[in-house]
Amino acid sequence: MANSQEDISAAPDPDLLAAVVLHVLVSEGRDGVSIDQVARACERDPGDTDEREEVLVALEILLRDELAHRADGEGAGALYLPTRAAVRAAELSF
Repeated sequence: MANSQEDISAAPDPDLLAAVVLHVLVSEGRDGVSIDQVARACERDPGDTDEREEVLVALEILLRDELAHRADGEGAGALYLPTRAAVRAAELSF
């Protein structure tokens, strides 16, 4: 039981990671960034299946909330960009 409790507390909050991913997209992704680039910027190992999945979940949250969009279709080669609204909100928050 203690082990599963540690696993739960160690799991990142998807919304919190999405906020970090959004920051990466706004600050570094105006020309588009790949999943691997986002993972590395968020201190995740893009080669680790679980960590890559965490980043994908965060990106899906941003896509759903219309704060990001895919520049180059689907799959591993997709590039992600912040929406104009996300960039504008970031500019206004500083």
